[in-house]
Amino acid sequence: MHGGDVHPVEQRDGERPIERRPRPGRLGRPGRPGRLARASPLALAATPLLALVLVVAVLLVVDPVRAVTGTVPVESLAVERVVLEPGRIELRVRNDGRTDVTLAQVQVNGAYWQHTTDEPRLGRLGGTRVVLDYPWERGVPLRIALVTGTGVVVDHEIDNPRETLRPSGETARRLAVLGLLIAPVPIAIGLAWLPAVRRSRPAWFDAAMAFTVGLLAFLVVDSAAEGLDAAGEAPGVLDGVGLFAVGALGSVAVLAAAGDAGRGTVRMPGHGDTAVRLAVLVAVGIGLHNFGEGLAVGAAISTGEVALGTALVVAFTLHNATEGLAIAGPLGGAASASPGPGVRGARRSRAWVVGALAGLIAISGLPVVGGLWLGGLVLPAGWAALAFGVAAGAVAQVAWAVARWLHGRGAALTPLNAGAFVAAVVAMYLTGVLAG
Repeated sequence: MHGGDVHPVEQRDGERPIERRPRPGRLGRPGRPGRLARASPLALAATPLLALVLVVAVLLVVDPVRAVTGTVPVESLAVERVVLEPGRIELRVRNDGRTDVTLAQVQVNGAYWQHTTDEPRLGRLGGTRVVLDYPWERGVPLRIALVTGTGVVVDHEIDNPRETLRPSGETARRLAVLGLLIAPVPIAIGLAWLPAVRRSRPAWFDAAMAFTVGLLAFLVVDSAAEGLDAAGEAPGVLDGVGLFAVGALGSVAVLAAAGDAGRGTVRMPGHGDTAVRLAVLVAVGIGLHNFGEGLAVGAAISTGEVALGTALVVAFTLHNATEGLAIAGPLGGAASASPGPGVRGARRSRAWVVGALAGLIAISGLPVVGGLWLGGLVLPAGWAALAFGVAAGAVAQVAWAVARWLHGRGAALTPLNAGAFVAAVVAMYLTGVLAG
């Protein structure tokens, strides 16, 4: 039976047929709409959301797990950052547990040491500074233990203490120079392979693109490993793995949407629209990866891990030279430039291309400087997991886009292409091993 259908009732001879309409329900009433039908979509969506919030609030207040087990939440403290100055140690501490914490005592290398703090009792997510006048020595390990009012001990170790970098114009300048040597310069060197790629035969160009996919695939694994390692150092309240997942999945969605939105809007004289768009996507993905690398180097420098910082610098420099080739790959199969009428048109076209290549170098390389500044001067431990998550997701999205474009060209998985992919992975691995 359908609403609105009319069903005749059985009639007798000589009588007029009687029509009877079905009785509608409250929601299907043809006249005045019901209350649910008149409600706005926002109100309909907000009602179950408010109910869910209410249930969660009740669970947090009642704490049924604690009521069943009778246990008390364990106290927890996280050391977010350590600032070392001659004869002085400053700890930035945060309560990342479920219960209030009172900071009672501090030990340094097994001995209780007098300290001052802004606020000894910390509520959930509360933070404070702990300052000790301690004659630490460069290179001599420090073992610091924070003792709570209930006797819980939270350990923090500094294997190679050195004076912490202080934000200043000179420090920022030195980190910027280091960043330029880590990323933009090697990437520019890698882009110097562009003329050779452009003059190669189609089969060799496809191999160069497969090499690009191999480089990006290795960077995905590398970013994921770095991100999960950083997630393990994050305070429990931050949920490092969750931070990594938010960064990775969010960057995949944003880059996918940006790639569709930017279709047909990025052009370089004499180059295919798709090729340039892929080169820009590769540069963006590598730039996000380099931002995470800058965070790692900055954090190593700020915590006194000089040997680690030097190894990271050399490894990232070698990696970025091959990343320049990854940017050159999509441009290698583009059509030859049409300079326009006359020598003046050719000069303008060449100048535009040089400027565009400089822009790709800036997009892919300069983020490492920002990572150095944040990791070395500002960012607390743990947030690097978010940056590496963004890098992993971005590079994965770019690798998928390049592989899909290569497949769309009709490039088969030939032995040459497979060998180029494996060669890229091995090259990235060897650069890291040799630098370490």
